[in-house]
This record gives sequence, C-alpha cells and structure tokens, in this order.
Amino acid sequence: VRCQRTHSHPYILPSPFPIPASLTCALPLLRQYMVLVPFLIHTNGPEKVCIQLTHLNESVTLSATLEYAGENRSLIADVVSEKDVFKCVPFTVPKSSSSSAAFLTVLVKGPTLEFRSRKSVLVKNSESLVFVQTDKPIYKPGQTVLFRIVSLDEDFRPLNEKVGLIAGQFPWLTW
Repeated sequence: VRCQRTHSHPYILPSPFPIPASLTCALPLLRQYMVLVPFLIHTNGPEKVCIQLTHLNESVTLSATLEYAGENRSLIADVVSEKDVFKCVPFTVPKSSSSSAAFLTVLVKGPTLEFRSRKSVLVKNSESLVFVQTDKPIYKPGQTVLFRIVSLDEDFRPLNEKVGLIAGQFPWLTW
C-alpha cells in the first residue's frame, strides 16, 4: 500500500500493521478471519471453536468441519451477511480407540472471496481418576469396612460414572 504524508514523503506499509492517523489517503479495509480452537481436544467433554470474520462486504457461507477417526463432522454451516461476525460453536468428540490427530477445516466462501484453513489438532481420550476412601485407616479382624469410590476427571471435577458391584477379597487388608 502506498500513501503520502502531508510533507510528501512516501511510505510503504505492510497491510497487517496499524496505519498512522497522519496518512492522507484512504486505505481499503482488509477482510480478515480468525479461528480459535484448543490445540488439545479432550473426548467426551465440552469443547468450543470460535470464528471471527471482519470487514466483509458480501454475504458468505461459513463452514467448519472436524475430520476425526475417519469421519467428517460438520460443526457449523451458516450463511453470514453481517460485516463483522464472531461465533462460537460448542461440540464434543466421541471417545476413540486411541489418541490421534484430527483436522479442522474452516471455509468462508462468497462471490468474490474465499478463505480456507485446514489445521491439525490433537485429540486425547479423557481419562478418569478413581479414588477409594475408607472410613478409618486401620481395621481389626471382623470389623466392617466402609468405603466410598469417587471418579474424577483430569481437572479433578466429579464425573457421573457408575461403579459396578464391588465384591471379593482384598489382600491389602491383612491382619
């Protein structure tokens, strides 16, 4: 972009940099987009992708697709006619046999413009932590052992998991 200052010295400005107020020419606004998505996505948990579009001068079709475990999942497919848009879309990824990479593809397409971005993200299976707590540290022979089991996620938030019937011998309870 070439503009002139009031004292007639030419400046060449790369477009992503701020434009000084002292420039006397009118510069076109650049149509831009930004996609926000976590680098690490956990399965079976709430995740979110956010997309920002700025300085649009036409209606566009906005779509975001997640390629994971051999499937393409549409996260958003929308027609946008506003000049500036910021949208966040919640989604979940099902558990897979192993952690792997996924690809997020965002496409913004209109009559005169097209943005396309395909980025990789890591998908990791959520793991739960199981804690067993007894009502006292030491028992005498014949005493009833009272205990509770709590299942937590990686951030130590309680999970709504059910534990099956627990029965058997506990060799760590020796007298």
